[in-house]
Amino acid sequence: MVIRTNRTLLTRQEAAHRLGVSERRVSALCAAGQLESFSVGNGTLITEDSVRRQARWQGADGRPYSPDMAIGALYMLSGLDASWLSRQQRYRLERYLERMNAENLTRLTRRRATMVEYWCRDSNLAKIETLIRPSAATGTLADLFRLTATDVVEGYVTADALNDAVRQCRLKQGTTPVRVRLRITDTLPAGEGPMPLGVCAADLAESNDPRERRAGLETLQQLIEDHHRKEHQT
Repeated sequence: MVIRTNRTLLTRQEAAHRLGVSERRVSALCAAGQLESFSVGNGTLITEDSVRRQARWQGADGRPYSPDMAIGALYMLSGLDASWLSRQQRYRLERYLERMNAENLTRLTRRRATMVEYWCRDSNLAKIETLIRPSAATGTLADLFRLTATDVVEGYVTADALNDAVRQCRLKQGTTPVRVRLRITDTLPAGEGPMPLGVCAADLAESNDPRERRAGLETLQQLIEDHHRKEHQT
């Protein structure tokens, strides 16, 4: 059975069939935050969007980076210091980036955070931006990727700060339309304002919207090439 609202929701069995895995594996992906799911009665419903994203990575070679390493790689591509990583970890990432392309980087950094989508009142959208570090094409960030700004706010928040943001802005999960996408992590580097360009690009590269995905991949590829040139000049 497929329940249709503004989004398509799949049963565990349907998600397993789409991904070619067992229902137990689907449950594990939900528990890990790699599939977005909702408890309904005695069962679970999973968003088709998250199944589609997961399907892109099925069977791909290479183990995804840990959250620390994933964020570190994207910070380094953005020309920033990943100070939370050891010297050895930074060295390893430099070597990895030498043979990386945008598609591989998007796949390898996908576990940097867990994304959860919410409904939010129009009057609270500006407030939520002040409680998170905006990312993707939120607000003026859209201009960096030559995208049309939307009314969806996207960004990063620590797991500790999530409940406060949900309470203050009265966010509701499982309600449409989606107005807020939060990427939740325990390893958010210190800082204010929007996330670095590499992080924003990686978020867009995971989008199911073809224009956003293309813009994210193109920006990531340019950052990789710029990083290669700088490394060869030193």
